[in-house]
Amino acid sequence: MARLQKFIERGAFGEGPLRTAYALGAEKLPEPREGARWYPVSTFSAADELLENSALKEVIKNAIDTGCAVISPKKP
Repeated sequence: MARLQKFIERGAFGEGPLRTAYALGAEKLPEPREGARWYPVSTFSAADELLENSALKEVIKNAIDTGCAVISPKKP
């Protein structure tokens, strides 16, 4: 059984994070942006993440339902 994981997309020189993904395994991730790469967040806990930010409830539910959900940082 796959467990939900969190990934951060970073550029070739560590810039970012560009996007954040919640996925049921790295194989479910979309292609990274040109010159970027997905990095797993080993300390991720879905329960802790939801306690910190309840707005992620729909994102995490979507990731579980479809295998992956990606969010982009808000632009100022």
